[in-house]
Amino acid sequence: MTVLDAEGHGLFAQNMVVAEDRSKFTILEEQYSTRLTGRTQRSLYSGLSEVHLHDGAEITYSHINHLGGNFNIFLNKRSIGQRDSKIVWSAGLLGGAYTRSRLESLMNDQGATSENVEVVFGSDAQRFDTVSNITHMGPNTSGHAISKGVVRDKARLVFKGMIRICKDAKNSRAYLAEHGMILGKEARADAIPGLEIETNEVKATHSASVAQINEEQIFYLMSRGLPEDEAKRLIIVGFFEPIVERIPVPEVARRIRRIVQLKWSSVHDFNASMTLPAVDDEYYDETQKTRDIFEGHYKYR
Repeated sequence: MTVLDAEGHGLFAQNMVVAEDRSKFTILEEQYSTRLTGRTQRSLYSGLSEVHLHDGAEITYSHINHLGGNFNIFLNKRSIGQRDSKIVWSAGLLGGAYTRSRLESLMNDQGATSENVEVVFGSDAQRFDTVSNITHMGPNTSGHAISKGVVRDKARLVFKGMIRICKDAKNSRAYLAEHGMILGKEARADAIPGLEIETNEVKATHSASVAQINEEQIFYLMSRGLPEDEAKRLIIVGFFEPIVERIPVPEVARRIRRIVQLKWSSVHDFNASMTLPAVDDEYYDETQKTRDIFEGHYKYR
């Protein structure tokens, strides 16, 4: 965990991870600021991570960013997976003034798997620019990426992603989804998915949507006695939950839920140990975490 509160400073972090054959471990990165507003000088955080997975290795790599509103944030992550390796990326991009995130998963050999889960919540005048790229080079590989974002006030969000299936990657399976929710007339979100397929006998799907919050859902909840603000909060929590519950590190999922609710409540002083009377973890059915979130979507073949 890193706590950054300085003004006019920069932090540059670089991680090189090598997972040997059949190794299995979890990496957790957290960046926080205890005071989120009121600073005038810009600061910089730049993070670079490269992960090499040998045969049969499994890595869970989780990242939470909740830095103050004076930070420009640049994140670059890349993984290279060999035979039967697996990496699960999860990220909560919640802080900073401007965030530029680039994630690339390269599946180099047969049976490699990559899954990316990304949660973005922007408020005030925050800017988020995120890219998720999945490249299949070996046969029988599997790559999934799903991003969900909510923007309010004057925040802006751009999701970009690309699935590439190379000539030798037969029998590969890929899914890319980008979904945004807009709260307010001055907020904006864009989703730009893409596919490049150079072979046959594959399954590949991409989906994207950007929409205003559902007024009918708000009306229904208010008709049940909830105030409008609480109704919107519940809709946002429900919008994020299908992917948050798939984060394999329970503490990361809990913290992301907590920060989303703090941001909704406009809490400007933050402590990573803060708790809310919020979400009962027992409510979340463990069987949901193993359910295939991609089932039911159409597929090209």
